[in-house]
Amino acid sequence: MLLLRSYSVLLAVVVVVAVGVSACVSMPGEEFIVQGQESSLQGDWDGSIDAINQALTVAKDKKVLYYSYFKRCEAYIWKGQIKTALEDCNRSIRAMPDNYGYAFAARGRIFALMGQPLWALEDFNVALKLKSARKGPIRDSATVIAYGAKARVMATSLDDSLRNGEKSIEFAKAAVGYDAYMFTPAHKILNRDTLAAAYAEAGRFDEAVTEQKNTIALLKENGWGSITYAGRSLMNILTSHLSQFEAQKPLRGGIY
Repeated sequence: MLLLRSYSVLLAVVVVVAVGVSACVSMPGEEFIVQGQESSLQGDWDGSIDAINQALTVAKDKKVLYYSYFKRCEAYIWKGQIKTALEDCNRSIRAMPDNYGYAFAARGRIFALMGQPLWALEDFNVALKLKSARKGPIRDSATVIAYGAKARVMATSLDDSLRNGEKSIEFAKAAVGYDAYMFTPAHKILNRDTLAAAYAEAGRFDEAVTEQKNTIALLKENGWGSITYAGRSLMNILTSHLSQFEAQKPLRGGIY
């Protein structure tokens, strides 16, 4: 009887350990998504795309497909290849349409770049509703991306009816304020550039200049100046925008 009871206890322990181990094992392709994320931290968009391509060759789970297409979509946005990015964002959404906000935040950026700000704002609102996964291979916050991108539309849209400087400042401050939930340097810098653009739209050019100079200092301090967006270095983009703010000119259109 004692032997049987001991065997039962041992069997229970084995089952618990087995379940714990299986829960720690990543799904096929997830390790490549992590590699892609690490490449993004360096601004290596091609490296990120290569890693995601490997993920997609072995991915079976719809969550891995969702994350893979989103990350590749985002890398293509940073490279300036928005048509290709749009295809991947749509694939990501089709894989898991009602779960997370990442792909909607990215697709909203694409719509803004395509001159469709109303579609963009609609997607940003969906991203804010769905939010981010509590755990997974994607470290950036979909909510923060959507805050920053929504602020940028309100600060720089070519449509006068959509611009609202003070509201833009509110959203941009939220994006910068939740910086701890963002890990990709390009996003961190873009959100701060957006805050400067929001100040400029509100006519607060002194604050725009100060914010932009602080952002340039942050860029230099961390060695992020050579990271590119659509083939232009972030340093080039920031200094160009600074010149406009110093001339008391708000931004119109451009990057998202």
